[in-house]
Amino acid sequence: MQFKALVWVDGRRLRFEPVLKQPRLRVILTGAEPVALGSVIRLDTGEPGLRVSAPLHVEWATEHLEAIVRHAADVWAEITHECEG
Repeated sequence: MQFKALVWVDGRRLRFEPVLKQPRLRVILTGAEPVALGSVIRLDTGEPGLRVSAPLHVEWATEHLEAIVRHAADVWAEITHECEG
């Protein structure tokens, strides 16, 4: 079963999904019609970042960048902890 995590940011539900063999999580805006928001990259470093691929959501993602990256880092820590344990 593929690991998936769901979080709420400013009233929007986000789903994080790992990308095989990469230190990144795909970020999906869930809802009636899910939209790929982008990816949080460099999760294996101290400086992860958000890459937005959904032009209509750039402003919202930029406004909530810190929360999205923080949640992704928490999810990444949980995934890597499960893999090590």
